[in-house]
Amino acid sequence: MVNKHYKKVISYFAKKASDYDLVDKQLYWSLSDELLKKIIGKKIVDNFSRKKAMIMDAGTGTGRWSLILYNLFKKKGVKTYFDLVDITPQMLEEAKRKIKKNHLTQEMKIHVNNIENLSGFKNDSYDIAISFYNVLSFVEKPRKAIGEIYKKLRGGGLYASVVSNKYHAYFFNILTDQGAEISKINASSKVKFNKKMPYIHCFTPLQIKSIYSDAGFRDVEVIGFPNFIYPNIEETYIVGQSTFHRNILKSKKNFQKIIDIEYKECFNPEAAARGNTLLVIGKK
Repeated sequence: MVNKHYKKVISYFAKKASDYDLVDKQLYWSLSDELLKKIIGKKIVDNFSRKKAMIMDAGTGTGRWSLILYNLFKKKGVKTYFDLVDITPQMLEEAKRKIKKNHLTQEMKIHVNNIENLSGFKNDSYDIAISFYNVLSFVEKPRKAIGEIYKKLRGGGLYASVVSNKYHAYFFNILTDQGAEISKINASSKVKFNKKMPYIHCFTPLQIKSIYSDAGFRDVEVIGFPNFIYPNIEETYIVGQSTFHRNILKSKKNFQKIIDIEYKECFNPEAAARGNTLLVIGKK
C-alpha cells in the first residue's frame, strides 16, 4: 500500500522520468557529477580488493550511477552485479532501456521496491550499496531506510549516499528570495528548492553521521561537494541553466580548474558544511 508521502514522490518522478537524464546537459550538474566520480573512485573503487562485487543501488532512478559505477569497476578489472531498486516504475523503465542498450541484462536486475522495506533481499549479501542523489532526502523515514540497507551489507561492506545539506538549504532559499521556506528548514529540517518538488529531508553533516552511526555503521565520513560553486534556481529543473554558470563553466579551462580545487579541498572535514550536497560513506 502506497501512502500519501510516496504517492507524491512517485508522481513527481514519474513526470520527470523520460527527461530525467537531460540533467547531464547542465554544466553545473556535469561538474558535480565529475567531482563525485573522482571522489567515489578514490574512496570506493580504488580501495576495493576483490575480483567480484555485489552492489545494491537503493533508489536507482534511471540507473545512471549504476552504469557509472559499473564502468569504474570495469576499468579496475572487477566484475560487478547490481540490484537496482526504486519505488517509481517509470524511472525503472528508463533504467531497463539503458541496461538493454548496454547489453547488461545479466549483470543488472531491476526491482520496484521501497527501500524502507528490503525484506525481499538477502541479508549480508552486498559489498556496496549506493543511494545517489538525495534518495534518503526523499524517503519518508531515512533512519529506517539506512537500517534496512545496513542489514543487506556483508561485514566490511560500504554504504554511500548523497543527501541534501541543511546549511546549504538555508543559503539557497535566501539566495533565491524564497525566505518563507527558511522557517520550514529550521522547524523540521525539510526543504524544497522549487515550487514543483515535494518537501525533502535535509541534514547537517553531524546529523547524518549520527544517523549512520546509530544504524551500526563505523568509520563514517561526510564529504561536502561542490563546496565553492552552487546551483541557482535554474539548476533545480531538468532543463535550463543560469547564465552565471554557463558563462563560468563553458570554458574547459575554468571547468577543470574548479574541479581540481574542489577535489583538493573536499576531503577536509571543515569544508563539509559548505557542500551543496553531502556524500556519506559508512562501513558495516
